[in-house]
Amino acid sequence: MVFKTKIIFLDIDGVLRTHKSDLEWSEKLNTPIYRGVNRLFDKELVDNLNEVIFLTKAKIVVTSNWRIHLSLDELQKIFKDRGVIGEVIGKTGLGHLKSGSPIPIGNRGLEIQDWLNSNSFTKYLVIDDQITDIINIIPGWKVIKVNPQIGFVDVERALDILL
Repeated sequence: MVFKTKIIFLDIDGVLRTHKSDLEWSEKLNTPIYRGVNRLFDKELVDNLNEVIFLTKAKIVVTSNWRIHLSLDELQKIFKDRGVIGEVIGKTGLGHLKSGSPIPIGNRGLEIQDWLNSNSFTKYLVIDDQITDIINIIPGWKVIKVNPQIGFVDVERALDILL
């Protein structure tokens, strides 16, 4: 696919939902929040992401482990249902290196690079709480490392990268 747009490569756990937000939702819903993809997002963190999307018109490519268990349609519905205004246009996947070898499972840096090599875009940004495998491949100035206890709060830096 060809996209002439700005891209946010986005993790979910630790970025849009945190342990604190799980506890708040658990209390609000009066039920435990279990591990997995049924977790709700923190409204403040969604608002932060929505601000970046509104001002930059960026599209989302999901890099979270949720991408393994859910189809693109399911991810799009989850993001919409949880209040994210941005369009989810893709997810990184198990691509192949130029040599034809498969990308090692779990190397999100290589998966992001594979997506970048296969698509057209104007600018991009990676938002994640675990970046070790990413910064070995993607320039560090394009990566926002999020504190997983707090989630995505660095709106200004995201805007600096995408604008």
